Amino acid sequence: MKGRQQDVLSIIKNKETSLSIILLYGPNIFLVNELYSKLANSLIDKNKDVFGSKEFTAKEITTSPENFYTETQSIMFGLEKSYIRINMSGSEAGGAILEFLKGETSDVCLIVRAGALSPRSSLRRATENSNSALIIPCYDDDSASLISFISEKVHEGKFIIGREASQEILYLTGLERGRVNDSVDRLMLYLDSSEDREIMTEDVKSVLFDTNQSQINDLCSSMCLGEIKKSQQALSRLFLQGVTPPQFISFFLSHFQKIHFVGLKVLSGLPVRSAIKELKPPVFFKEIGLFQNQVELWGVKKSERALEILIETDLKTKTLSTLGQSIVGDVVVRLANVARK
Repeated sequence: MKGRQQDVLSIIKNKETSLSIILLYGPNIFLVNELYSKLANSLIDKNKDVFGSKEFTAKEITTSPENFYTETQSIMFGLEKSYIRINMSGSEAGGAILEFLKGETSDVCLIVRAGALSPRSSLRRATENSNSALIIPCYDDDSASLISFISEKVHEGKFIIGREASQEILYLTGLERGRVNDSVDRLMLYLDSSEDREIMTEDVKSVLFDTNQSQINDLCSSMCLGEIKKSQQALSRLFLQGVTPPQFISFFLSHFQKIHFVGLKVLSGLPVRSAIKELKPPVFFKEIGLFQNQVELWGVKKSERALEILIETDLKTKTLSTLGQSIVGDVVVRLANVARK
């Protein structure tokens, strides 16, 4: 039967269940693994279930299930219920789990994790149609769910955080729970010795936005001047320093917005140098010449198209987080090529 994440949290809290299968699946792998780990730690008594450390793989379940069958029929040595962990990531087949559902299984419960399962998946359909099973989807996060996640994690660490600071974390990190989790860990470690235990927006910017701004400016200039090799080298260095794909897109958007602003001022009749002086914050005086070259290369129409491309790319880096670096690398080369035309 279908369930909700709250159902799993209740099982974790109660440390027991009458179910035969608990299946966690979906594209949000971090959440799947987190709930799976909490379930196993809550339900499996490591002091009693000395054989409970093994985790069966999808291959064992679908092609060579003999050991799995043996495990489900083993004597439990005083345990009221035996819990078996199964990692079905990368497979949509049910294999031996389908046979398990057909039998009497009140004394055994399978804790299963899987990736994205289509509606046609035999594993998904069988679990949804069984009254003794619970299937929980873990979909990709949105801003609201991640702000709630940040709040809970910060509370567990005995910190407090406001909505504005939480939104700043998402702005700099993107909508991928694993990356957000790492960022919050970094913030709490940074502020561990503070007395007020409050994470402020300034703290977020200081910890997560600590990249040398001159290197960012060099990358933007190289890209906008069509210097592909130099752009790729700068991009690689910044990736190694921990700059995230959403951060890169944020930098690029800001840079092209400045070019577009100056371009509009020039079209209205203002000299380009005078238009550049109207930018806030101002362009560093040593970089005015380079910036003027970029304005002349891009103009209003090309910079508008660049902004459209970057807005599309921003969405991609946040929804396809595992491909973030490749997406950013592609857009840098693409924009650098446009600058050369």
